[in-house]
Amino acid sequence: MTAAEKGPQRTCIACRKAGDKKQFVRYVVAPDGEVLVDYRQRLPGRGAYTCISWDCLQTAVARNSFQRSFKGQCHDVDATSLLEQLNAAVEQKIFNLIGMSRKSKQFIAGSNAVVDALKKGTSLALIVMATDISTSIKTKIETLAIKKKIYTAHLSDKQKIGQMLGKEERSVMAVQPGLLADSLLTELHVYRRLVREN
Repeated sequence: MTAAEKGPQRTCIACRKAGDKKQFVRYVVAPDGEVLVDYRQRLPGRGAYTCISWDCLQTAVARNSFQRSFKGQCHDVDATSLLEQLNAAVEQKIFNLIGMSRKSKQFIAGSNAVVDALKKGTSLALIVMATDISTSIKTKIETLAIKKKIYTAHLSDKQKIGQMLGKEERSVMAVQPGLLADSLLTELHVYRRLVREN
């Protein structure tokens, strides 16, 4: 496979690992000199990249790698601030994907509906539960999901999940297999890794 078939290659400014640019977080400098997270990799201007890792972000800040990459055209960088921007960007992408699943009708919402789908053997790619879900419902769903080898994640509260789905409060939702579910799984893994590292 040639480099053109793999896609554009980038290098982490902290650990120097090289790879496809989709594996990295892109940063750009705003006109006022502030370094911004460009998670969707669409903002104009010169970019600097790190692995999707708290360790690489901290290392890049400690070694002044952003100042070198941007040739001194940026303010001092705060790792915590960039991590907050990154977490917000990942959350927003997850919320957008959940909204898309709603529009494409590739989801099942509500604890009873998800439990029924699990018991009937409906094909599900993943289950998202609210952080404020009741313990009994959480245990019931996780037990069934483990038996069926379905990925589960906890994200936001019931009210926010309901809003994303255009409904009242929902403590759980499931997404059916497909490209949308694959994208959502990828982002949930990124989110889980970032949260776990902090």
